[in-house]
Amino acid sequence: MLSELRMEPTGPRLFTRLEVLSVLKIGETTLFWLQRTGKLSPIRIGSRVLFNAAEIERLATHGATLTEAEKEAARSCRSKTSASGAAGRRGRHAVSRESARRPSPRA
Repeated sequence: MLSELRMEPTGPRLFTRLEVLSVLKIGETTLFWLQRTGKLSPIRIGSRVLFNAAEIERLATHGATLTEAEKEAARSCRSKTSASGAAGRRGRHAVSRESARRPSPRA
């Protein structure tokens, strides 16, 4: 009986999100983008998010290329960011500082 259990295949190796980040040397945003664009399919078991080792190896070997639409979206996102500049960031911070000074209404 024990010998039968030892010979039984264990199935594919699954990686956690943290393991994928370290193996591929990418950040969480990139991992999220790979999932969202379908370039890396997660396997969900309960609340756990796991990734197949074969897919990780494929990404590490061949990489993930951008489609023309994705390239255009990245370009337009960069141009919007540079157009808003530091002035836009100061404005948001000024509002948050002002609201922090106001006393909160009590019920």
